[in-house]
Amino acid sequence: MSSSAAVLCVLLPAAAAAFGMVVGRSRSWARDWAVAGTAGALVAAVVELVGVLRDGPVHSVRFLGTLDTGVTVLDLDLRADTLSATVAVAVALVAACVQIYSSAYLDGEGTPEAPTRYRPYAATVSMFTAAMMVVVHADDLLLLVIGWEVMGLSSYLLVGHHSERPAARAAAVKAFLVTRVGDLGVMLALVVLLTGAGTTSVSGLVELAERGELGGGTVTLAALLLLAGVAGKSAQFPLHTWLPDAMEGPTPVSALIHAATM
Repeated sequence: MSSSAAVLCVLLPAAAAAFGMVVGRSRSWARDWAVAGTAGALVAAVVELVGVLRDGPVHSVRFLGTLDTGVTVLDLDLRADTLSATVAVAVALVAACVQIYSSAYLDGEGTPEAPTRYRPYAATVSMFTAAMMVVVHADDLLLLVIGWEVMGLSSYLLVGHHSERPAARAAAVKAFLVTRVGDLGVMLALVVLLTGAGTTSVSGLVELAERGELGGGTVTLAALLLLAGVAGKSAQFPLHTWLPDAMEGPTPVSALIHAATM
């Protein structure tokens, strides 16, 4: 039960994002897809949490199959445990509240010169939610990086939603570039762990660490590089300068990204 629920946490908002972009210009359809996707993810996250509390964690949930790097074969799987399920509930709850509030917040806000563009906005929030669910549930760091980068793209689009404003365009570019500096640390950590441990599986790395088979230098370097990525995404010093400018995005974007999930 928890395995299927973990997959649905990702797929439901991803489907809402995809359908939200192709349902035409109907605002009501876009709103319904957006709210239904995040509400469904919230239900799935609650089911996942109940499942792992009752039956225990599942460390390998098939998702994107395998990837042969030539050095090793990576399993792009998800995991369902107490931590991932708890954070998934929080993410889905915030996202659902933001989608519901946004449908009213953006209603009637636009003008012919500056339309609200609610449909792509709602779809992008759904895409961000799906990417965040991938990060929360990833059992392989390469899969985590995929979700991490989609989060970055979504953030760029949401911060620059009012693209008719030069300040919003500049803020989106600044947020994208500054967080990319931190993201370089995540990429390098992936290389360090793949070279030093021979795997990027979260479960595999935990097992190696518990057996004392993971070198201290590898652990320290990888941890510092990952910390750089986290500092960028959460606007910590010295990668904090993008955050004040990012307030150019719609207020619900700040509630979703800056104040809550990231």
